[in-house]
Amino acid sequence: MNRNFVCKNNGFHSEFLRVFAMAAITLVHFVSVTCVFADESDDRWNGIKQAVFGEREIIENANVISIQAPYRAHDAALVPITLSAMIEQNHDHYIKELYLIVENNPTPLAGTFHFNPNHGWESIETRVRVNEYTNVRAVAETSDGQLYMTKAYVKAAGGCSAPALSDQEAALARLGKMKLRLDEIITAGQPSVAQILVSHPNNSGMQFDQISRNYIPAYFVHKIGVSFNNEEVFTLDTNFSLSEDPSVHFTFVPKEDGVINVYALDTKK
Repeated sequence: MNRNFVCKNNGFHSEFLRVFAMAAITLVHFVSVTCVFADESDDRWNGIKQAVFGEREIIENANVISIQAPYRAHDAALVPITLSAMIEQNHDHYIKELYLIVENNPTPLAGTFHFNPNHGWESIETRVRVNEYTNVRAVAETSDGQLYMTKAYVKAAGGCSAPALSDQEAALARLGKMKLRLDEIITAGQPSVAQILVSHPNNSGMQFDQISRNYIPAYFVHKIGVSFNNEEVFTLDTNFSLSEDPSVHFTFVPKEDGVINVYALDTKK
């Protein structure tokens, strides 16, 4: 997919910024998925924190990262989440990793974003499944190794076992198709908004097929990556906590004409 975008008079050497999206789905052998159901004890978050971050200190509500999520979601299988950087980022101090945790999901760590400071970012939007009423936490790790956290409470249930919106055969027929949407005008040195949309059922392994009367095997996207002029913008390590047809809105700062490459990797039983 090739598209040309007219740039403003901003110092580019050419009148157009050519953006190319190269989509690839690589299927790797999937061994197993272990589902650990929600622990209703007060130790739920402490257990997750220990497993992911060990004994590291996490500072809460320090205006480093913000999270927006609906208090009561209309659809537990499609819950919109927006994560925004609250600090000015530069090569000396930036958010290098961002952890998205849906506390009461079977797999709480829904995604880990890894950022390159050369391309900057201001916000990330995606859609997640929520299995039961839960805190959704965003933990930002800055370049000096400090952890900062914020959270939002979401009332939703059944998202991980909810039936797919699309027919399985139809979903598999369009498997791997990708869309990359960009601002109509891209200005050098200024944040631009892009969206990746991956056509994939992202089966959780907990959904029930009404026809076969069997559970649908887990089959989901586990990695998404974006590069600009062969330099990484960000990568996302994820799992079935992302909704069907995973979507990621993101900002990046192009400083010159270039090519965007996007890829996604999924599991296969």
